Amino acid sequence: MLRILTRDMLDTDRRAFDDMFRARAAVFRDRLGWQVDVRDQCERDRYDETEDPVYLVTQQPSGTLTGSLRLLPTTGATMLKSEFRDFFDQPIDVDSPTCWECTRFCVHPLAIDAAQNSSRTVATELLSGLCDLALDTGIESIAGVYDAAMIGVYRRIGWRPTPLARSRPEIGNLYVGLWDVTADHSRTLQANLSRLLDKVPSTPAATVIGEGHGGMR
Repeated sequence: MLRILTRDMLDTDRRAFDDMFRARAAVFRDRLGWQVDVRDQCERDRYDETEDPVYLVTQQPSGTLTGSLRLLPTTGATMLKSEFRDFFDQPIDVDSPTCWECTRFCVHPLAIDAAQNSSRTVATELLSGLCDLALDTGIESIAGVYDAAMIGVYRRIGWRPTPLARSRPEIGNLYVGLWDVTADHSRTLQANLSRLLDKVPSTPAATVIGEGHGGMR
């Protein structure tokens, strides 16, 4: 099940927010080794605390979250304009009311099992929900920074970004790209998700997306 969370829901949906922030700490700090701010086993940054992000999450019937991502309008403060700005030699000019930034794309490791909740299934559900949400709200493209290792994953899921720039070698093998939001992409993602839900994965969940369970930064 997909849900949308906003900051004004923090008090009424505390469990969902805590699940999301704890999973982000487990993935981004503990598994991937990113330099992120973790307090009380929860990863939060200034965009969570001072901006008005929209979160998209996948949730089991029990209430446990299996995945999450964060959206910010590119007309305001974004990681592309700040933290990621110096990753790339060429300037990245992404500032439009119809383009939103996706960061903190996270498949929650503790929620993954060997049945329906494989990491690929969760990632596909998140991207399918993101595409549909964007279509419904007039968003025409999604901007994000991603590792080169994710290129094949996005291709298999059915929604590949158009790369805008590659990071400097000392930063790593990262790209910034745009995901075009179209009805065709929505139909492809929904069809691929249906196929995944109709079968039991034959490979361990952790090997489908990668060791870290992280997507867009």
